[in-house]
Amino acid sequence: STISENGNGMNISPATNEKNPEAEPDVDLVDAQQLCAAGPSGPEPHVKTETQVTTMLHNHFPRNIFQLERRMCKCRVQWTPVTEVWPSVFIGNEETAMDRVKLKEMGMTHILNTVAYKEYLQGKIDTKVEYYQEINITYYGVLVMDEHRFDISKDLFPASEFIHKALSNTENRLLVHCIDGVSRSATFFLAYLMIHHEMLLEDAIDHVIDKRWIRPNRDFLKQLITLNSNLVTQQKLQLRKQINTDKTKHGEDPVAQPVPEQLSLESHVSHSLLQLQDRLDECTLDCTPVTEVWPNVFIGNEEPARNRAKLKGMGITHILNAAAVEKSLKISFEIPSKNSLKGKVNTGAAYYQGRSINYYDVPAVNKCSFNISEYFFPAAQFIHQALSNPENKVLVHCKKGISRSATLFLAYLMIHHDMMVEDAIDHVIEVRCIRPNIGFLKQLTILNSNLKSRRILQLKKDYS
Repeated sequence: STISENGNGMNISPATNEKNPEAEPDVDLVDAQQLCAAGPSGPEPHVKTETQVTTMLHNHFPRNIFQLERRMCKCRVQWTPVTEVWPSVFIGNEETAMDRVKLKEMGMTHILNTVAYKEYLQGKIDTKVEYYQEINITYYGVLVMDEHRFDISKDLFPASEFIHKALSNTENRLLVHCIDGVSRSATFFLAYLMIHHEMLLEDAIDHVIDKRWIRPNRDFLKQLITLNSNLVTQQKLQLRKQINTDKTKHGEDPVAQPVPEQLSLESHVSHSLLQLQDRLDECTLDCTPVTEVWPNVFIGNEEPARNRAKLKGMGITHILNAAAVEKSLKISFEIPSKNSLKGKVNTGAAYYQGRSINYYDVPAVNKCSFNISEYFFPAAQFIHQALSNPENKVLVHCKKGISRSATLFLAYLMIHHDMMVEDAIDHVIEVRCIRPNIGFLKQLTILNSNLKSRRILQLKKDYS
């Protein structure tokens, strides 16, 4: 079946590519870049003014929009009136929002209406607070038109805060809705993931399209790209602020006074994080389910890890699951909650029984605060021992195959192949798009410093 998002004339059938009759042509980005390249007789490059740089940045947005639309086109989930897209968070349409009986059955406690009525009803849902008084629902309304050039950005932070506060109580359940549940509501939920869960826009989209068919209009995507850029810049500014604080905290003349070793390390780590993030941003590869990143070593997502027939075809003999479920949950007689399984790949050694696969699990959580460093050496040793037999093949995986699994493989290269963290990243991004979170990058940078110090001490010992 097909429905239309107001103002877009959008066909909501995932099987077709005719979402918008006025859509821009699906160009090849590589060819487009080559067409813009100067020829052998072209003028010498010149220093660009601030205005020119701003214009170039503005012209870069459509290219990113094409990439995001292509990403969303990979979704094969059928459209439904309402979907749980996050523990206790649902994206839905008008029908769901108007059905108070269904809302009560679903246990809804909060509603974010992104098409709230104001002056006229075309393309709006006239519910308001009073509509839900009898079923004790906390209501928040945002007036958004699903039209080009509509400024949605001013409402992104307040709406995200509403979602965040609602979820601070684990008993609450929240519906984010618009007319069809594909554009406005999806845009606000993507912004929430970016603001409160430190997700990049691409990662937020990947998360949602695993569960629901969405299609924010191009102007909304453009504003989400701007939000993404601002959040990344804010993160980098915070790091620079930390660096400047470190430099001045212990006196006005840092050269004259000795800097404490720990402070020096923290300052070095902060500098390195900025450089590593810039390095990762240089990778233009699309994400794929699985990639060979080293002879007989593959990094992948949940899909190949669950496909036992594919694993057999690939000749995989060893699996390192970097998104494993806590062992305490496995041996418990209680059914794990949705929250405990969020972001996890619940396979385990039993899943591969009879497949001659050696299994090793790491119960890492893809959060900046998670201490993944305690698993660096054991995981690296597992990979190292597996590769001692040239017939073996190793799959290192997590949920998406870009953060936890990549972090552990980078640590392996650093520990067993004496690579600096920069060299390890350069090696991997030549073949696979990866995105370790900033907390993991910090721990890799500290590992890098520790390994470097250890090698220097070993050299001194050898020559003493």
